[in-house]
Amino acid sequence: MSKRMNEIILRNNYKPSKFVHMQRDFRLRDKVALRRNRPGAAECITEMSVLMACWKKNEFNDSDCTEEIKIFHSCCAEAEKTKKAAIASEKSGKVGAGKMTSKQVTSLLQKYPQPR
Repeated sequence: MSKRMNEIILRNNYKPSKFVHMQRDFRLRDKVALRRNRPGAAECITEMSVLMACWKKNEFNDSDCTEEIKIFHSCCAEAEKTKKAAIASEKSGKVGAGKMTSKQVTSLLQKYPQPR
């Protein structure tokens, strides 16, 4: 038999050995992976797009888009406040409403470890 025929026959009749699944107990680890949450990363996108549309419509003249500029700057100021508040709460370790950071989850899991 040729080498190619041998490969075809073995490929069609090849059955892998049975996979033995090791049963492990389900339990959580005492820590989670460190992920950086960047609050305020995608804030004020709509205000920025409205401002750019106004600039394009008025040939990039700032005097015609003063209202849009004010709205964009106020949105940026609010986003900066929320970003500073999130960083302060992360440093203090407080668990507020909403999503917890990875450091907060790790601290909770270490306070209440899983029985081994």
